[in-house]
Amino acid sequence: MTEPVVAPAVPRPTRRRRWARRLLRTVVGVLAAVLALLLVLTGVNQAANAVGLARLEVPGELVEVDDDGARMHVYSRADHPGEPTLVFLAGMGLGSAYYELESVWEPLAQDVNIATVDYLGYGFSGTTAKDRTNVNVATEIHAALHGAGVEGPYVLVAHSLGGLYALEFAELYPDEVAGFVGLDSTSPGQQAPEDYEGDVSADGGLHPAMTVARFVGLVRVDRWVNGDDSSLLPANPLLDEAEQDRDWLLDNTRLDLRLLDDEGSWAVRNDLALTGHRFDAAIPTLMVLAEDSVALAEEFSMPDWVEVHEAVSSEHPDSRVVLLDGAHLIYLDAPDETVTEIREFLAATQ
Repeated sequence: MTEPVVAPAVPRPTRRRRWARRLLRTVVGVLAAVLALLLVLTGVNQAANAVGLARLEVPGELVEVDDDGARMHVYSRADHPGEPTLVFLAGMGLGSAYYELESVWEPLAQDVNIATVDYLGYGFSGTTAKDRTNVNVATEIHAALHGAGVEGPYVLVAHSLGGLYALEFAELYPDEVAGFVGLDSTSPGQQAPEDYEGDVSADGGLHPAMTVARFVGLVRVDRWVNGDDSSLLPANPLLDEAEQDRDWLLDNTRLDLRLLDDEGSWAVRNDLALTGHRFDAAIPTLMVLAEDSVALAEEFSMPDWVEVHEAVSSEHPDSRVVLLDGAHLIYLDAPDETVTEIREFLAATQ
């Protein structure tokens, strides 16, 4: 008698295996949903950027400043013949000087000629492959002003890192500079001692992460959620809503993060290159300092904020240092007081 053939028993999945499969399916599903969301978000973001840039009007003019075709944005108003021209330079990473420093240049334009200059990689300007050394940036600013037909003499008004570029500019073109106003500006020797040790060219590493965040639209989402209090690209509170939108669009699309990283890597080296330098005695200087910066310098064991600015101030009899209540963006915290100080400075020195 033939024995029946018995099929081998198929092992039933254990509870652990069933849970593992469910977990895998869930993870795959979530990842697929996230990927789909990112793709949609990227598409919406890029479309919104394209529409916004197509509608964006350049307030000034774009001037070629180098053989590589790089163009810089210069906005100018020359409504006061015979008066000096105040040239406004923004701080590191703060976008277009046209928008960033509007709280100061706009009221002053009632009295004197003004010009705002966007560094290469900033605002409406193009970009470049050149290192962000003091000399390169200063010569680009000079070429932009002359290319736009902005006549001197110039009173350079610089915030933060723009102070180093202005000092270099004054040394390269002393006959064209009639004064300097620092808005809590960077001065040589202001860093803590340890910042001058070891590798002083370290890259800030901002470019890779922020480039992705801007491309896929995470920066836009941050603005949707947090509005003016956006942590990634906070709005300038002194601009109207339309100006805030245009300023934000420029920073989200045109600010060259690769160049900004390079500028950061040169910051200490640019500081060291001007160690011991000060504005010529023929150039009056006004240092508008923020009281919060004075306190922070003391808290973090940095050189005295007032003393480092006194060291770079010129020995012109009308040079002075003033402290205003506010933080590093003093032109936003105390715009009226800043404008008053500049007007008094101009009245005393012109």
